[in-house]
Amino acid sequence: MTSSNNYVLARDLNGSLRLDCQHNLFRMYNGYVLHPAIPIHPDLKVAEIGTGTGIWLLELASQLPSTVLLDGFDISDRLFPHSSLLPSNLKLGVMDSFGDVPADLVGKYDVVHLRLWCCVVTGGDPSRLIRSAMGLLKPGGYLQWDEADPRKPFNKGEQAETFLPVALSIYETFNLDFSWIGDLDKHARNEGLQVVEFELGSFPTTLLPLVTKTHLSAHAELITSAYAGQSTSAVLPPREDAENRLFRLVEATKDGAVYHWSPVSLLAQKLT
Repeated sequence: MTSSNNYVLARDLNGSLRLDCQHNLFRMYNGYVLHPAIPIHPDLKVAEIGTGTGIWLLELASQLPSTVLLDGFDISDRLFPHSSLLPSNLKLGVMDSFGDVPADLVGKYDVVHLRLWCCVVTGGDPSRLIRSAMGLLKPGGYLQWDEADPRKPFNKGEQAETFLPVALSIYETFNLDFSWIGDLDKHARNEGLQVVEFELGSFPTTLLPLVTKTHLSAHAELITSAYAGQSTSAVLPPREDAENRLFRLVEATKDGAVYHWSPVSLLAQKLT
């Protein structure tokens, strides 16, 4: 995946709002923006790849000294805030995180942050993405990664069970193999990182309404992308059926239906 055309979610207002909601979800779940094990100093340099709306960096900027360098990269600048709305120490730019790291960025950063690459990594292999992130890191730098694990979504209610085959057919259409997520720590070690912390977690009950809404919003985007402007895959049901099942699930959340993925977190360090 080296083209912005391979992004299967939306780069529009709804997609932007979903990303911002997912940021708030992870902040509430984690209890932090920057992992507390990462040392902070005035010359800290932080990068985020797949920055989207830049909201993680924007919140981080409000918590750190203005001397800290904050750089966000994405393959598309469509969701970037206007530069006039950014603090002076935060810059956003275009970069393909599956490609070669530009020479001027190699070994530049103390921290690289990633979040929610589950619908971007295809074929079950995140190694190229991990190597790209490592290329940005200084020796001793930290990789902080927040991820979703859709392999066994938490389903509650008849409509959630009815929608699951639609979701699985969409994942197959886009060649999304999530097996790597449960082994993210192993993939990190295979590339030479030292794993500091790895957790396959679960959301508390208080966050289930927010995680369900963000999860279903993402699936509305996936349905649109799966059926848009192309001959549909043989594994997909008719579009009307897929949309109706999602609509019924959304309505069923008012009666307690739940459908969501589980959180995964990784903190790793580049030693040399």
